[in-house]
Amino acid sequence: MSEAIKELLICQKQSFMDRLPGYAMVALTLISVPVTFIFGPLVLVATIVFGILSYVLFFRRMTVEYEYTYMDKELTIDRIYNQSSRKTVEVLDLNKMEVLARENSRFLDSYKGREVKTIDYSTKSPEDDEFDSLATYVMYYEGQRKYRFSFNEETFEFMRRAMPHKIKND
Repeated sequence: MSEAIKELLICQKQSFMDRLPGYAMVALTLISVPVTFIFGPLVLVATIVFGILSYVLFFRRMTVEYEYTYMDKELTIDRIYNQSSRKTVEVLDLNKMEVLARENSRFLDSYKGREVKTIDYSTKSPEDDEFDSLATYVMYYEGQRKYRFSFNEETFEFMRRAMPHKIKND
């Protein structure tokens, strides 16, 4: 049995609206520090708790990267927070995939009307995709989910050679 393995690491860009709750929590924490001198130690405790919550909820997950690992018709997606914390979020058996093609491809036209859950593991930034020689691809999986990925041409071709009947290239 010949094993084929390919890895790709991409960084997901966050919009200002994704970061806004974290910035708002920091602003409220900074504003509440001077208020502590007026209202006493109870506000100090609330400020400390609020600061810890903002760190735990938002700043530990400020930078999100995805690592795609393709090995023998299986795609593993790992999510990496701030280049330190890694978690495997999904393992996809590509035999259960219906189609994988570039976003807006003619091969996806028959799937457009479906109402499926969309899961985005792409960079979320088409401008950066062009700079990094990445393209956004869409996968329909088991008729229930739609995935968005950002692959470079080399990784996509590597996968397509293994499953040309399901992985379409325009």
